[in-house]
Amino acid sequence: MIRRTLLVAMAGGWAALVFGQNQAQEGRAWLDANKEPAAVNVTGLWKSNDWGRVSLNQREGGRRIIGSGDGWDISGVVSGNDVYLVFFHKEKIAFSAKLTAESPVQLTGVYASGLLSSNSKTKPIRLSK
Repeated sequence: MIRRTLLVAMAGGWAALVFGQNQAQEGRAWLDANKEPAAVNVTGLWKSNDWGRVSLNQREGGRRIIGSGDGWDISGVVSGNDVYLVFFHKEKIAFSAKLTAESPVQLTGVYASGLLSSNSKTKPIRLSK
């Protein structure tokens, strides 16, 4: 009985590890599909009525974004004036967003559960500095 319980636990852990890796890989692929050079820098503390405070960090001249907000870790890229974000926890993707820099202090766009696609049910998102 102990052996079977151990095997089931190990199989469950392995499946979670593989599933998490696949989600992380899918998230990176979704972000990497947006390749334009960054036209804006979004570093700073952003606020949203729905998301609370969102902190984003982007190296000067870089495209990659890391951050946190509303209990989520955030990974993203800037492509031109567009900002692509993945909200995750422990490698599990919860939401993704595509925003456009309307000005240096305003990002507007949409977000969805999981990764955004043409079939996603989206909701508006607005971040302000």
